Amino acid sequence: MGDVLILELQRGNTSVTICARVSRLWDFCDPQDEAKLLHCDMVLLDEEGNGIHAAIFPPVIQKFKPLIKEGVVYNITYFRVRASNNLYKPVFNENMITFTNWTKLEEVVEVPPAFPVLTYSLTPIDQLHLCVDNREYYTCRLSYLYATKFKRL
Repeated sequence: MGDVLILELQRGNTSVTICARVSRLWDFCDPQDEAKLLHCDMVLLDEEGNGIHAAIFPPVIQKFKPLIKEGVVYNITYFRVRASNNLYKPVFNENMITFTNWTKLEEVVEVPPAFPVLTYSLTPIDQLHLCVDNREYYTCRLSYLYATKFKRL
């Protein structure tokens, strides 16, 4: 597996290796021009279920986008660790990863059966009102997640 777990990553790290599953993968396009891809985003999970947001920006999108598949586990090296975005974080982590031209991906063929697939955080119903107008974390309905996940199977 990797050298370090996601929670052990420190800002500025570039030469450590993590072993992580691409739990979720999506594109973020320009709202004014849907044909213009601004960045490709992922939620990565390590063997202990720790999550981190990862992003690929131009010009390296063309290099990595065809190589990355949702659900696959990779050893990832030579990436940059930086502070997470202030708005719409997909996971609870103060750091995020960005791919560089030197980032290396190696698909893990023999994945342990207990390697986590998904991460989520449930908000108690009596605290849902606190999420209204809170833009720090991305929030969605569980029913939507449930339906989306099963459509992909």
